[in-house]
Amino acid sequence: MKLLLVEDDAALVTAVARGLHGAGYAVDTGGSAEECVGLLRLNTYDVIVLDLGLPDVDGLTLLRRLRDQEIATPVLVLTARGELTDRVTGLDAGADDYLQKPFAFPELLARLRALLRRGVPVASTILRVGDLELDPARFEVHRRGKALSLTAKEFAILEYFMRRAGELITRTMLLDGCWDSSYEGLSNLVDVHVSRLRRKLDVPGTRPLLHTVRGAGFLLGERAP
Repeated sequence: MKLLLVEDDAALVTAVARGLHGAGYAVDTGGSAEECVGLLRLNTYDVIVLDLGLPDVDGLTLLRRLRDQEIATPVLVLTARGELTDRVTGLDAGADDYLQKPFAFPELLARLRALLRRGVPVASTILRVGDLELDPARFEVHRRGKALSLTAKEFAILEYFMRRAGELITRTMLLDGCWDSSYEGLSNLVDVHVSRLRRKLDVPGTRPLLHTVRGAGFLLGERAP
């Protein structure tokens, strides 16, 4: 999952981004409305975490602009404003949830998980490729009914593969989709994680599903490329 954190407090950005990375999220950060708009032109995000006190444009104004442009990405608003009228105004402007500062990081994670689950039909939640199943909402992976224990990063990589099953996935695509921009160019990091994931997927008595395409990238599918 890839998140956009829009916050001008450098210390808070560092702390929150570090925690989100540890939880398996890829995170891009912007310190202003202008940076937010620029990043949204270049990338697609699963959730936007938006501070209302931005230095150039008020966060509520930015939020209204995003909704006017039909950007439907879920938005979690962070703010020091705790009055009921402020919360109502934020929700009316298009926010999906509202978290008051200071907040506990586990609550932020819980609210993000809730936002990521919204709007996804239960019947289509589980991803399947052959005898491999992944449930994003429950953070569970099974192969032939056997539960697999994955790290948060391995889970994010596998979900990326399964949503693009049968497609060639390059190392750059994985870096963009499962890491943040600070990892740009570290393709060896991708190989290490994919290798570990492959070992966990290769349950005894099953055929390999995750294949390396020499000189190109990787492919998840029942048939080798």
